[in-house]
Amino acid sequence: MLKSKRGIIYYDINTISSDIVCFTAGGRDFALSENQNLSDNYANYRVLTDVFNLPSLPFTVNQIHSANIYNYDNKDKNKAEGYDGIITSHLDLPLGILTADCFSVQLIGGNNIANLHCGWRSIYAGIINNAVDIFQGRGDKIDTAVVNIGICTDCYEVSPGLVGSFIEKFQFNDIYKEKDGSCYLNLRKIIENILKFSGVNRIIHLQRCTFCNKYLYSYRRDGEKTGRLLSVIMRKS
Repeated sequence: MLKSKRGIIYYDINTISSDIVCFTAGGRDFALSENQNLSDNYANYRVLTDVFNLPSLPFTVNQIHSANIYNYDNKDKNKAEGYDGIITSHLDLPLGILTADCFSVQLIGGNNIANLHCGWRSIYAGIINNAVDIFQGRGDKIDTAVVNIGICTDCYEVSPGLVGSFIEKFQFNDIYKEKDGSCYLNLRKIIENILKFSGVNRIIHLQRCTFCNKYLYSYRRDGEKTGRLLSVIMRKS
């Protein structure tokens, strides 16, 4: 259900587990790029931290549409350049991913949580598969995945070549539709299929389209002037 507080509109998922905080927020802009008003946007982070009673500002990475996942437990916390996912076993550490049509995918295991930026480039590059491998390498298994707000199939026209590339790589035939000679890619279905084939049984969908709903940020609809949604996951102590 859509909620609002102090200028932040958000969807939270409180049915996963009592120790998991999981939400996607908009209304205020959370972009952290040179094209945005950084002082205002940092203030928005502080408001969000207060609204959700987080122990710290959400930890984010410099997203580049890759399959790279930042291991918070092992790396220098001040150098998170060139990643599109974050994984940690730390408690009380909010992980944030920015989107404006792409999907954030939040993964919960027995000891680890992860947050992924899933546009077509990072999905095709294998970011979800990489996350599954990292969980397994840590002796953990993904119990629950949350597929958040993103652009719907009807609003995501792509080239036939891109559709063909996804079908060839992943062997999924239920990931697109054709209408009036155009192709439309279903990123949500691709994400779901990869998760299911990776053994993730519990998949929760937040079914909202960023392009259709003008109160959500959409790069395809509004171009570079658009802001960014912030999706956060945290395991509480």
